[in-house]
Amino acid sequence: MKKGEKYLKKILFTLGAFGVLLLIWQIAFFCVGNPLVLPSPWECFGEFFVLLSKARFWENFFATFLRAVSAFVLSAVLGLGFALISYLLPSFRAFLTPIAAFLRALPTVAVILVILVFLSPASAPVAVASLALVPALYSSALAAFFSVDEELIELCRVYRVPVKKRVFSLYLPAATPYLIREGTAGLSFSLKLAVSAEVLASTFQSIGGMMQEAKLYLEISSLFALTVAVVLVGFLLEGVGAILARRVERRVK
Repeated sequence: MKKGEKYLKKILFTLGAFGVLLLIWQIAFFCVGNPLVLPSPWECFGEFFVLLSKARFWENFFATFLRAVSAFVLSAVLGLGFALISYLLPSFRAFLTPIAAFLRALPTVAVILVILVFLSPASAPVAVASLALVPALYSSALAAFFSVDEELIELCRVYRVPVKKRVFSLYLPAATPYLIREGTAGLSFSLKLAVSAEVLASTFQSIGGMMQEAKLYLEISSLFALTVAVVLVGFLLEGVGAILARRVERRVK
């Protein structure tokens, strides 16, 4: 199969999946029969394009996106750093494993309520997203390092290549495609976490704050439109990450 046909097939399958979801949504709308409970997809998409024309939406969106990026960068630095140390030092990995498991098990709502005692509603979403992302990115990065070709590692040992040179010439380049793919998925996840935390924290100037406001005034179509916006951005981030990962993987190979 030619490369163009392969990409066309993927696009058609993606559009087909979206079409099925829209059909299910439309059927659910007819079954519920109450736009205050479940608005139609066409009403929501109409409201979505109205939102795109409003300056307030973009101000709130970029404020939320900045929180998500801040949480992601902090989590990526910590997760990648801890993963690299854990890969090189098995004793440190054994020490860190239960801590990572504990952080993964923390309930998000409880964490938000506790963090709000110490932080403002504007900074709490960053802390919440970071706490959830660090163990996830740590596990992903550690798996990426363990995926490095064992034969190359053995050659480095035989020729006594310094650890610093191994890290920057072998481990990181070989793991980069995996890290990019998981990293963009992590950024998408960070956005969703930040929005969830903003809703619970009633953060001013945020997408989560707009969702809370829409719910309060029973603007259900606006609430769904904001949700669609977050989902589309997350989908776009993961798609861009997958494309970048494939290109980097070709260069590495």
